Amino acid sequence: MKRLKRLVTIVSALGVLTASIPIDTMAASVKTISSVTINVGLEDITMGDTLPSEASFSTTSGSENYVYSNNNRYEVTDLNWITSDNKEMKIGYEPKMKVTLHATDSDEYAFKGGYQSSNVSVKGGTYVSSNRSGTDTLYVTLKFKPIKGTYESPEDADWRDSGFGNARWSEPDSGSGAYDVYLYRGSSIIKKVEKLKATSYNFYPYMTKAGTYSFKVRTVPYSDTEDKYGKNSDWTESGEVYVPKEKVSDGRGQDSIVSSGEVGWIKNGNTWYYRYPDGTYLKNNWSKINDIWYLFDSNGMMLTGWQKKGDQTYYFNSDGAMLRGWFKSDNKWYYLNPSTTNGIEGALITGWISYNNKWYYADSQGVMQEGWKQIDGNWFYFYPGEGSKAVNTTISGFAVDGEGIWRK
Repeated sequence: MKRLKRLVTIVSALGVLTASIPIDTMAASVKTISSVTINVGLEDITMGDTLPSEASFSTTSGSENYVYSNNNRYEVTDLNWITSDNKEMKIGYEPKMKVTLHATDSDEYAFKGGYQSSNVSVKGGTYVSSNRSGTDTLYVTLKFKPIKGTYESPEDADWRDSGFGNARWSEPDSGSGAYDVYLYRGSSIIKKVEKLKATSYNFYPYMTKAGTYSFKVRTVPYSDTEDKYGKNSDWTESGEVYVPKEKVSDGRGQDSIVSSGEVGWIKNGNTWYYRYPDGTYLKNNWSKINDIWYLFDSNGMMLTGWQKKGDQTYYFNSDGAMLRGWFKSDNKWYYLNPSTTNGIEGALITGWISYNNKWYYADSQGVMQEGWKQIDGNWFYFYPGEGSKAVNTTISGFAVDGEGIWRK
């Protein structure tokens, strides 16, 4: 009897052991999805357009509107606009969307651990945030590339009936609210007003000679973001007005930039100019003043923000000073050449950057890269927030060599 009980106990133990093997084996076979890549694209959306519906997006391939994974471990199962699809787009706006990823086989693949910019790559857009729901679902919030476009031209450009020189125009449906306005006498430009935040201007102080006057007005970018993604509209031309000799202006009321006898830095409204003792102004050129580089346009206006000169791009702060080295704009890092002997001082650097014995990489727009990035066919990892390339280490289980390359 004792021998029979012992035999039953052994058989029961073997049964439990045998039953547990498939479960353990199954658990061990589940593979962690350690990184995610999403390909996104939005058909040409211009200022004033609304966003296409989620149903118009392809989740399997890149065609017009698309959001897809191109990976056999997970797939895109749902899309939801965070930005309202009834909202008219403006230049520089980055539409935001929530993407649902689902493991293709939850018995074989699983989302585990944290997901952030270092292991979530959005090709054609920008990663914002992510969160998991269990091990089979990952939600990723992303932004599409900024909206680009050309502003609409102002409407109804004409002279007011009362007096001389009162120019006015109507704001277009899709504009920046800023305008360039040029006054002409015949075919000669008499006065330029740039980036004016108004829909009227009094040109009479500049009508100092008898003749036929007209003006042109166009919509222009105003902010740094608008400068980067928006283009000037076409000119809108006014009708003509004749000012007889007995009605010409005596010049009173002109801007200080014209009438002042001051020299050096002169401010006119929100714009700075630099005047020489002989009455001329720095125009369409660089100048190093008190060991700081400044850039002036063809009208003598000191430039700020992003500016392209020749084949190079530069950045000038709100005081007009040209920046050098690392600086942050719109939550992105850029590197402007600090050297006076190697390359062009202050020019925006793209590609590989050597800094303090570390390597960094800036894309074609000059933006410092973070997380996993493929460059010239090789995969590299750049520490988020700091940007330097990882070498001779392991990132989330993936080893990178002395050149920083992850090799399969």
